[in-house]
Amino acid sequence: MSSTAATTPEGPGSVSGAPHLPEGFTATFASRYITTGDLRQHVVIGGDGPPLLLVHGWPETWYAWRLVMPGLARDFQVIAPDQRGTGLSGKPADGYDTGTLAGDLVTMMDVLGHQSGTTSTPSPRTPKPCAAASRPTAR
Repeated sequence: MSSTAATTPEGPGSVSGAPHLPEGFTATFASRYITTGDLRQHVVIGGDGPPLLLVHGWPETWYAWRLVMPGLARDFQVIAPDQRGTGLSGKPADGYDTGTLAGDLVTMMDVLGHQSGTTSTPSPRTPKPCAAASRPTAR
């Protein structure tokens, strides 16, 4: 599987085109495309420290995390992708099972140079994204 970093997204759905961002957001975060195999993923990245992968719910995008991202970026490199089929990421006809979605994220993190990191996902009982983090198990 070939994996490469690609171009910078612009316009609606990207950091440069998103409305109602917290003050200073665009100074900390940037949109970029990551190509992993046959999928082009949009990801918003910013901050310093160990990686923190923020995984949105369905059918949200990275934008669901915009209000908590600046605070997290003080201690982490925040990585907030649009998952397959959402936002500016590719929308292939298949691959929406949990194994493929998880594989997309693992490959994206590998392309970004992170072999492991901290992840956060919304709780099924929480309608808004939560910022609780946990350590992933070894793969």
